[in-house]
Amino acid sequence: MAEWMNRKSFLLVMSFILTIFLFALATDANGGLRSSSLNPQSSSNTITNVPIYVDINSEEYAVTGLPDSVALRLEGPNSLILSTTGNGTYRVKTPNLTELGEGKHTITLEVTGLPTGVHGIVSPETVEINIEKITTKEVPVVVKADASSVGNGYQVGEGVASPATVTVKAATSIVNQVDKVVANVAIPEGTKTDYTTTAQLQALDATGKPVAVKIDPERVQVRVSISSSQKTVPLVLTTTGSSSNYSYLLNSTTKQVTILGAQSSLDQIKAIPVLVDVSNITQSTTKTITLTLPSGVHSISPETIEVTITVTRNSLTATEASTTQTVTTEEPTETTKEQTTQAQ
Repeated sequence: MAEWMNRKSFLLVMSFILTIFLFALATDANGGLRSSSLNPQSSSNTITNVPIYVDINSEEYAVTGLPDSVALRLEGPNSLILSTTGNGTYRVKTPNLTELGEGKHTITLEVTGLPTGVHGIVSPETVEINIEKITTKEVPVVVKADASSVGNGYQVGEGVASPATVTVKAATSIVNQVDKVVANVAIPEGTKTDYTTTAQLQALDATGKPVAVKIDPERVQVRVSISSSQKTVPLVLTTTGSSSNYSYLLNSTTKQVTILGAQSSLDQIKAIPVLVDVSNITQSTTKTITLTLPSGVHSISPETIEVTITVTRNSLTATEASTTQTVTTEEPTETTKEQTTQAQ
């Protein structure tokens, strides 16, 4: 009897242990099923190129070291993720940097504007920055005009900006990098007169690289002078088509002319040759000659000149005179000689 009771107690204990084990297994299985049933309702979404709102008194301080943008990962219920992404109420911002003051700091970026149940993770989350006082500096404007498109023979002169001086504003270390402020001007093709336009300004360092500063004003009025090089040179009169029977003397009241053109061409020109055609001219006269433009010259003043041609007939040469004398002193024939002898 006692043995049977011991056996019964053993079975009861084993049954109890087995019941607890099965209950624990069932509870764990149900929990796993609940977790699986919730997963489809949760999601995440990463938004890139999110700008950073900088909390700082921008009239007094400037901050460097912040990235242009960050990535923001949103986690939470799918419906909330979709609505948050769509309405754009979230914001990535810095802490109050004005309170931090000048110097180097490591800050943690914050996410605001998220609904309850949505968690935001910023990448990168911490950033090393430098806060500096704002500095301004007066800088003269340098006008740079492209001379490649002006008319042939014309050249670009001085460019004048109005206003001639502008203000650059940024962190002290950035302002100190500014070497000059440039107004780049593209002159239209074939321009032959002074050119006026409005030009965008750009701050450059000593190596010609852009410097990120605020320029006031951002645009200026620019006037670029366009002129042509000129030179005064003498005229050289020369006959063409002359006859050996006449001599020709050329003269003009215009002794020199003014030529305009490319400076490189003008440097090669010492005088303007003028060819005067005297073919069939046997007496003194006056001709109007149109001057020919030399290579590289686009204008000449005056364009025409009056040339006086004085004609003189040449005297007979010795050969011509000898030929004439031979004809007039021809010796008598043999018949003439006989008649003369008989008469004697």
